[in-house]
Amino acid sequence: RWRAERYPSLGHVMAFLFGKLADRKKTDAPSPDITEPPSPPPPKPKPPPPGTLLTHEDRLDLLVSDISSRAPPRLAEAILKAAPVLTPVAVVLIKVLNVVGPVYIRLFSLIYAFLAALPYDLFQAAMGLGLCFFGGGYCASIAAAEAFYMTGWSTTRQQLQHIYEEAVAMSEAQTKDDAKDEDGDGIADVNQIPTSELLERKVRVAAGAVRDPQRLSAALGGLYVGWLSVQGVLRVQFAKTINLALSCSQFVEYYVCKLLLPLVAPLLSTEFRAWLPVGIKTGTKALFVYFAWKLQEVVSAAQSGLRGGLLFSRGVCAWLNRRGHKSFLGLSLEPDKTYLDEAVGYVLAALGFYVQWQFGFGIPFPFSLVMLPLDAVEWYVRWSVTSDGANGA
Repeated sequence: RWRAERYPSLGHVMAFLFGKLADRKKTDAPSPDITEPPSPPPPKPKPPPPGTLLTHEDRLDLLVSDISSRAPPRLAEAILKAAPVLTPVAVVLIKVLNVVGPVYIRLFSLIYAFLAALPYDLFQAAMGLGLCFFGGGYCASIAAAEAFYMTGWSTTRQQLQHIYEEAVAMSEAQTKDDAKDEDGDGIADVNQIPTSELLERKVRVAAGAVRDPQRLSAALGGLYVGWLSVQGVLRVQFAKTINLALSCSQFVEYYVCKLLLPLVAPLLSTEFRAWLPVGIKTGTKALFVYFAWKLQEVVSAAQSGLRGGLLFSRGVCAWLNRRGHKSFLGLSLEPDKTYLDEAVGYVLAALGFYVQWQFGFGIPFPFSLVMLPLDAVEWYVRWSVTSDGANGA
């Protein structure tokens, strides 16, 4: 009896083991899925009925619907939420570009035709006048143009000429395509098809208009290689500007972080506080880069004023000499025999620097609207030179 109580029988052992296995199976059983089912994908956009004239708003709505129907569910949901805000902005930008773009093209075409029709001496004088009054604000662009000229302008000019010819051919093909009305309903076909089909059609028209794709590809590649060489020249030329900005920012970053971190950190969530020192240092560096370029504008304004004044005076004197005018009020107009060109050039340089100083080395309104494309080129050149220098540092 004692042994029977002390040592359980085989039946008790088997019952115990099977009970544990049954409890384990119940424990390992998969839990029911309580996650929410994925949201169904947005419906695909319906094509507009034939003969419908599509506006910019209709095109953008169709484009958003098309992109959201092909995107993952979460991305599609984000696109649909942002569409009511982005669509009106895009419509305004498209309308502005449709109005301003042709005006800029026509304006710069007239300026180019006027300068091309001038004799070389008067062209030199016109360039000098521009340097006198606008040279400081466009120091990087002028330096880039000079670098292009020094690093093989003849080859670059041929490449630009070929790109221009192909661009004109594509523009003419696009104009002809815009006027097509194959269904004969009185509305151009490009104003009836959805945005995705319109983009595909325009790409096909542009590809078919290119007469020599290999030559165009070689021209674009050569232009890009030339731009890389120009960037190298500009980095050497503006190395002092970049180093001034970076060295000053390195001295001040510690104190700026020490001052701003206690003030800004409580305003941010925990996830973004680790990025706060990086943001403060980047902002400090950007501020000193801006000030360094402003100092460079002052130096370039003085230099371009002197250079432009002499170009103007000597260009005008050379043009007058070619027309038989050798003197004026008893003063010789021949640059090798007179100091009149230096006197006029230096006075014009001082006047040009004063005008640039008064306008903050920029273009006054409304002339700033005319120079807006050149301003974009100037800021791109500065960014391309400064960003690589900052990353290297």
